[in-house]
This record gives sequence, C-alpha cells and structure tokens, in this order.
Amino acid sequence: MNAAVIIVMDWAKYTIDGWLEQFGAWCETVRMKGGDLPDGLHINQIFWLIREAGKEFPKSKSHVRCEISDFEATQVQALLRSILNSEKVDFTTKFALICLIKNKIENKGLGRVAQETNQSKAQAAIMVSCAKFYLSGHDKRLRI
Repeated sequence: MNAAVIIVMDWAKYTIDGWLEQFGAWCETVRMKGGDLPDGLHINQIFWLIREAGKEFPKSKSHVRCEISDFEATQVQALLRSILNSEKVDFTTKFALICLIKNKIENKGLGRVAQETNQSKAQAAIMVSCAKFYLSGHDKRLRI
C-alpha cells in the first residue's frame, strides 16, 4: 500500500516581510551551493569550506540567515509567480510587487529600489507598502 504524505504550509510562521526575506536568503543559499564564478572558482566550494571549517557566517544587518525549507521556498515562489503571471492583475500591482521583491528578496534599500525603478524614494516606499497590503488581501493566510 502506498501512503500519501501531505505537507501543510504554516503561513503563520512569518509575516509577509519575513517570508520574502527568508525566500531571498534561500535563493542566496541555493546560489552559493551551486553557482560558479567566471574564473572557475566555484562558490559552492567556498561555501562548503567555510561550513567544514566550522566558521560562523558573517552576521550583519543586511545578512538574513535562511531558516525555511525547500518546500516553503517553492510555496512562496509559486505565490509570487501566480501573481506576476496572472493576466487578471494590473500593471501597477505587478510594478508594486516588483518593488517589494527588490526591497525584501533582493535585500535592496528603498533608495536603491527607487533608483532602479525610476521613482522617488517616497514613491518606492508607497509601492512596497501597497504590495504588502495587496498580498495580504490576495492570500488571507499571510499577515502584515
């Protein structure tokens, strides 16, 4: 007999900011484990050498430690993709979501987001805030 295992996502574990920051940290960890640099020095070699040496990763304000599983990361990714690929979501909402992604997942400050999206810092902050409210209204399991 085959038994089906159903894994349930606990969306209450983090806020919207927390999920997106954790997803960004997960993306960075995946990149470090498997990416490579143009000169052939593999990032994953550096990553695993640091881990094997028992060294602690640098702790800084901008560094977020990944604490989510691959399953949780794929659920966050699926949520974002469903919105960005939807034809029912208007351009302004998608633009706000892109600003939120740049701010939380890519770990860029509001000034940098504003510069990359050709708007003022105040406008970028409003877009990020609007995207959070859209996500919380779009998926009732998420909290601000």
